[in-house]
Amino acid sequence: MPLTMLPPGKDAIVNACRAKDATRKFLEGLGIIPGAQIAVISEMSGNLIVNVKGARVALSKGLAQQLLVEV
Repeated sequence: MPLTMLPPGKDAIVNACRAKDATRKFLEGLGIIPGAQIAVISEMSGNLIVNVKGARVALSKGLAQQLLVEV
């Protein structure tokens, strides 16, 4: 399911990223790679603040929809 469907406070594992190569490399630099644990901290107007590897990262709604996760 897309990351945007994950409720706040729930943990998931990143399965895949459907973004373009440049965006995928940017996310990899932030630690958002397949197999990484990710949790939604808060959601505001579809934009997300997530916790990945102990760091908080803000993601736009469009970018979060391209990340597929599994609970």
